[in-house]
Amino acid sequence: MTDSTVHDPGPPAPPAPRGEIPGADWRLGLLVASTVALGALAGMGWLIIIGALVLMIFLHELGHFLTAKWSGMKVTEFFLFFGPKIWSFRRGETEYGIKLIPLGAYVRIIGMSNLDADVLPEDEHRTFRQQSYPKRLLVVSAGSLMHMLQAFVLLVIVFSGLGVPGNTLLAERLGGPPLRAADWTIGDVSAGSAAAVAGIRAGDDLLSIEGRPIRTFDDVGAIVGPRAGDAVDLVVQRGTARLDLHATLGRNPNDPARGFLGIGAAFPDMPPVRVNPARGALESGRLTGELMSETVKGLGAFFSGGWGSFASDVVHGGATVSSTTAGTGTSSSRASGESRLVSIYGVARIGNEATKEGMVSLLLLMANVNISIGLLNMIPLLPLDGGHVAIATYERLRSTRRRRYMADVSRLLPITYAVVIFMLMLGVSSIYLDIVAPVG
Repeated sequence: MTDSTVHDPGPPAPPAPRGEIPGADWRLGLLVASTVALGALAGMGWLIIIGALVLMIFLHELGHFLTAKWSGMKVTEFFLFFGPKIWSFRRGETEYGIKLIPLGAYVRIIGMSNLDADVLPEDEHRTFRQQSYPKRLLVVSAGSLMHMLQAFVLLVIVFSGLGVPGNTLLAERLGGPPLRAADWTIGDVSAGSAAAVAGIRAGDDLLSIEGRPIRTFDDVGAIVGPRAGDAVDLVVQRGTARLDLHATLGRNPNDPARGFLGIGAAFPDMPPVRVNPARGALESGRLTGELMSETVKGLGAFFSGGWGSFASDVVHGGATVSSTTAGTGTSSSRASGESRLVSIYGVARIGNEATKEGMVSLLLLMANVNISIGLLNMIPLLPLDGGHVAIATYERLRSTRRRRYMADVSRLLPITYAVVIFMLMLGVSSIYLDIVAPVG
């Protein structure tokens, strides 16, 4: 006989908190194992630079998160990466976690604009859109401000902690001994440059150009500068051999009217130069400002015309790139005097090389990268943080003492979609160029 008794299951169980995902532990374990495997296969350099970039992204979002909390806004999510959730947990009203696609991170603040219509009435006073202009400006600028702070701190660590390699211009700037101008050899040769085509190698001693003797590195610029595009005879010493070479000069990346040979100087090793923390902070602030200025000029050069040459490089597989000297970490100098953006893959590859040169090289690179990304993110277009700054500023200008003006962000959606598509195309193209014509 079968039991036909019906058992009352009782009230349904409450839904699990959003942060509790079935299998979250093994997913997180898989992520850790994959990271360790990457370090074992690709090398510790790649693991270190990827970790540094993830930390940089995390601190960017932490800036948004902390200022939003301080301003009284409600933050519902803080995630590294995008896409499907791998692992998460909830603390209070905020869910924290990691997602699958490593293309950034985000902090979700309720009521960022009039498009966020699903805000509960009791939470409206904690939305981004209801806060004062100074608070909104602080929150959306905090990510880029965090990048500048990171750059400043990294430079202080180098200047006052690790020390700057001696016999360099940076060491001389910090009060180290002047460069021994006559005691130098060729330290590096830019790929595709006149020097590379002529057969010059790192470690060679350049003796003369067009019969004029070379004693100091400055002598090279004095002779090459006025002769852009000219064919010149070179004499170099390589070990015990004396070589006669010929080169057709290119054009200086920063001034197309001047000639460009494409070599860098290497000076004898000297003890690192360190300064006290007060001096280190002062010099770090000055250098951060200078790097910001250079980055703005580089971005301006790209968006005011450099994108045309960038597109040509993509079409021709990087064949038109004639110089690969990294300038700011996100833009590289070109023989035409224009700038080329470098993808996150390119930055990681350069960072991998920098780890082989030592911690100082890596920290200086990351300082450059932080400044470049921080400024790029402030371009006044959605979905960048600079777009939110522009909207908040526009609303402030349109508001009066009696009436608060709120912009209709839906009108900006077509432009926003266009910006997103442009950024995706730019990112994919940059990765392609960083593979076929990598920046050094």
